[in-house]
Amino acid sequence: MWIAPRGAALASSETRAPELLVLVNGAPVAGVIDAEVSSNAHLAADRYRVSAALAETGYAVWDQATLQIEVRIGLNGAWASLIVGPADRLEVDPGRGLVNVEGRDMTAAFIAARTQETFENQTSSQIAATLAGRHGLQAAVTPTTGLAGRNFQNDHARTTLDQHAGVTTEWDLLIRLAELESFDVWVSGQTLNFAPPVQAAAPLALTPGDCLDMRLERDLTLSGGVTVSVKSWDCRGQKSIVQTARSAGSGGTKLSYMMLQPNLTANAASQLAQRMVTQMAQQAQTVCVEMPGDLTTFPRGGLTLADTGTDFDGDYFITDVERRISFDRGYTQTIQARLPPWTDFSTN
Repeated sequence: MWIAPRGAALASSETRAPELLVLVNGAPVAGVIDAEVSSNAHLAADRYRVSAALAETGYAVWDQATLQIEVRIGLNGAWASLIVGPADRLEVDPGRGLVNVEGRDMTAAFIAARTQETFENQTSSQIAATLAGRHGLQAAVTPTTGLAGRNFQNDHARTTLDQHAGVTTEWDLLIRLAELESFDVWVSGQTLNFAPPVQAAAPLALTPGDCLDMRLERDLTLSGGVTVSVKSWDCRGQKSIVQTARSAGSGGTKLSYMMLQPNLTANAASQLAQRMVTQMAQQAQTVCVEMPGDLTTFPRGGLTLADTGTDFDGDYFITDVERRISFDRGYTQTIQARLPPWTDFSTN
């Protein structure tokens, strides 16, 4: 791990005026003291935490059967909504006169909804759009063509979405469909996104001088190279299939994994092996920086690192952004990034 020296994160001539606005069930509340918003690209819900002065908000604001929280941050006149979603936990501290609320984004609605539906004769994109509509969300869905259920005629076999499948919630189903299509799935605001991964067009450019703190980490085991073999049984061809993918290494320990996955064709098994190798190889290098908060950096974006004086300089994929805003500490964010998934890790 390499730790950069602390830099001057802002030029002395730059002035920032961060503002915080929290809405409870659509209405802004007074007395908010601080807030944290954690966003990720891990097929999991984003999270938030808000603290407020009970004397200013009044307890009645929080004494409701359901609480939907929205956190907005303003910076030099520009505003952005960072998260919207239901509260999971409410804590009242009468001694200190504080109320704390924690929750998730609208991914929580899919996680809470159980399902054993078959969605017969529907494509993955149709299913995603249907689930979004059930929860009152908009759907930013890239159309797909193949049916999501079992289909032998097109020389592939997919596990039927029924009571025997390993799918228990709507979010499990969406993740499974995304895997089948090599898509990504996430919620932003009031929109369900179901689309292929895209390369970031305008990456965030950083040097150590732009950051309050910077840590660069390398996993020496993963850097040595990874081999993943997927073994399956092709029901149509009545034969066993093994497909292998490898990542390029720089010496050291070579890791090998075997995955057993039923009902795959040779092509599907090869795609799964390559996807798993890519996910593991991405974690070989990690960048973690703390810097002044902005309104434009989010997971799934790009980051270009320069001027570290090391071989860590290069392009990365942002996986986590945690923002914190308070009266005493101002507005900062912590970014974690890994090697980008569009990198060719294969040894060929």
